[in-house]
Amino acid sequence: MKRKFMCALSLFAVFFGFLTVMLIISEREAGQIRDGVLRLHIVANSDSEYDQQNKMSVRDGIAQLCSQLFYSSDSKAQAMESARQNGDVIVEKAEEILKSRGSADSVRVTVLQRFFHTRTYEGVSLPAGVYDTVDVEIGSAAGKNFWCVMFPDICVGASDADGNKEKMSDVLTGGALEMTTETEETSVKFRFAIVEIFENIKHFFGVE
Repeated sequence: MKRKFMCALSLFAVFFGFLTVMLIISEREAGQIRDGVLRLHIVANSDSEYDQQNKMSVRDGIAQLCSQLFYSSDSKAQAMESARQNGDVIVEKAEEILKSRGSADSVRVTVLQRFFHTRTYEGVSLPAGVYDTVDVEIGSAAGKNFWCVMFPDICVGASDADGNKEKMSDVLTGGALEMTTETEETSVKFRFAIVEIFENIKHFFGVE
């Protein structure tokens, strides 16, 4: 009986050790991803069809504008600085689009850190965690949200999944790149799962 207990304890220790190593590796890779990308997050005024269509029109306009604003940005830090410096320009563009669609909603743009769950967008997956984000709120900001990646720029021309993967390779390498682009691999799915669990626990307890 004692031998069986010791055997089970040893197996548990090995399994726990394996999970710990995988978590450390996966979190390191996820951290590289978070450090390398700048996300766009847009919240609609409400969930009405009209407001959701407004949100997508604002998305298109902001994506095109920021593609121009960030054209000379060689790093996420430069893209973030450009977003901060041009916040009023982004607001003006968004409100101009809304006005053209008959909406008087105001727009608020902030560069901040926001928690996201695991998400996939046009061939690129991002693990859960806190990301630097250009946050856009329309009107009451009570509707469904939209997100994409502003740096590297995959918001524009997002239908080209292969092109998006290539853009990610400009800022990520090794396991971090594999984690964002090879999401059908079993090992990658496992890494995403343990990062999701770990980051959700951190978020629940307010540890960022």
